[in-house]
Amino acid sequence: MGLEERERFYVDTPRGRVWIRSRAEPEFIASLRLDDGMGIFAAPHYPPSREKKALERIAAKEEGNVILAYTDDGVIVGFVAIAPPSAAERWGKLSGQGLVEAMAIEVSRNWRSMGIAEKMMECGLKDPYFQDKIVICTGYTWHWDLESTGLSKEEYREMLLRYLEKAGFLYYETDEPNINLDRANFFTARIGPMVSEELYHRFEQLLFQEPGWAEFRGRPRTIKEVLERGRLGTGEREAEQLP
Repeated sequence: MGLEERERFYVDTPRGRVWIRSRAEPEFIASLRLDDGMGIFAAPHYPPSREKKALERIAAKEEGNVILAYTDDGVIVGFVAIAPPSAAERWGKLSGQGLVEAMAIEVSRNWRSMGIAEKMMECGLKDPYFQDKIVICTGYTWHWDLESTGLSKEEYREMLLRYLEKAGFLYYETDEPNINLDRANFFTARIGPMVSEELYHRFEQLLFQEPGWAEFRGRPRTIKEVLERGRLGTGEREAEQLP
């Protein structure tokens, strides 16, 4: 789809109109500047300038997709960065084969609670790019901006999960060690309507390597269900009988 044919999305906020652009090109990202409230996802390891360069690199990847929120005066106020997972990760075994990861979702501290995050995901997922993709999204507490939001880990976790629920993500159990380092961590995935049975089967195989987790195979749950029941801790199992 050419730029002249691309549907333009926006959200009107108390601070003005914010434009949403899926598959933002590296050159377009380079032409903008980051709002001074950005940079929390990578801090303290990355200054905002390096975060912007990271977005340009992701946008240049064959399966990379940066969904960008920006103002009329060229300021980036939010993004969703999607790319194939690293080959060093478990999920990287399906890198380049239809599985991608929402690696970072960020809205500037100066532009939060204005519907920007929801609009980015809503508009981005309308892109045909996602029809045959599995999009995974992990929640790691050590990336969360608890300080500036004033939320507890449990509250922040619920906020993120409700956001992902609106975008069609489901909750998957996994024995991946990083997910299970903290009870508040989570793993979700959105399965595109045109994902092949073979790709989904291979994705399921990656979820578990320990036989003790076998009862969870093929049992994704809705996020609503998870939030109502409460998350299982590491090594714990549901008290109810499995169907």
